[in-house]
Amino acid sequence: MNHSTHVFPALPTQPTGQALVSHAGLSVLTNFLNALDFRQLCEDRFSQFVPATAIHSPGKILGALALSLAAGGQQATDIDQLRAAPELFGLVASDATVSRFMRRFKEQPEAFAHGFATMTRSL
Repeated sequence: MNHSTHVFPALPTQPTGQALVSHAGLSVLTNFLNALDFRQLCEDRFSQFVPATAIHSPGKILGALALSLAAGGQQATDIDQLRAAPELFGLVASDATVSRFMRRFKEQPEAFAHGFATMTRSL
């Protein structure tokens, strides 16, 4: 697993003539998630939902889902928007990886609820 504490690298915000409001919003959200140490919070609470050898950590997956929803996505598979821009978001989990991660939540609802509750209190 990557040991960086940031969900994503800081997004450069500069006028390009393209969806500037959306781009700036994602930049603000990325910086906010990084300031909260969101990735580490997720690692601490949800690491049991990914194999120890996983490439994508819980913080990276949940961060990608949050950014995808903020960018206008309506479902988990919409993280392909982020996957299409690896220069901005790096390696983003595949739909299959996200599906397996979410299936583990469904299989262990009490563990997920406990992790979510303790993470929320930490925020």
